[in-house]
Amino acid sequence: MTNLPSTENMERISRQELADNLDAVLDRVLRENIGLVITDEGKDDLVICPSSWLDPFHTEDFGSVVNCALRYAMHAEDAESEAVIRYLRRRCGILDEKTLSVAVADLDKELKQPSLKNPQVWKELQALFRQRLAELQAGLLEDAEQRDFLAKHDKP
Repeated sequence: MTNLPSTENMERISRQELADNLDAVLDRVLRENIGLVITDEGKDDLVICPSSWLDPFHTEDFGSVVNCALRYAMHAEDAESEAVIRYLRRRCGILDEKTLSVAVADLDKELKQPSLKNPQVWKELQALFRQRLAELQAGLLEDAEQRDFLAKHDKP
């Protein structure tokens, strides 16, 4: 579990200030990666923080594990590698830019090797990664679009 900052050290804003400036407050929380204590009649009531604070997949370790699994799968090409391919196809939408960039580079390198079995599968996965990476970099995915993307690529 992630160690969350103490609420004692967080900035306080009133419920009214939050209501009056909701978009700006939400933007600030995400941009500055901070939590704010929302007060009601001067008393601490709620905390608002980025969802990444509570997201188990929002860590560098997760991306490293994904990239290691991909490398394993490219070399082993066994039942476990098929499971890795299925997972990556289904969950491409949760991968961050760094993880996707490393995966694309790893696939570039391996696709140049004549010993890679079934290169078409890896080319298709790489194309999916490139598409998602381009979308992330362009900032095109809204919440509804992201759900559509995940549903479209959630193949068994």
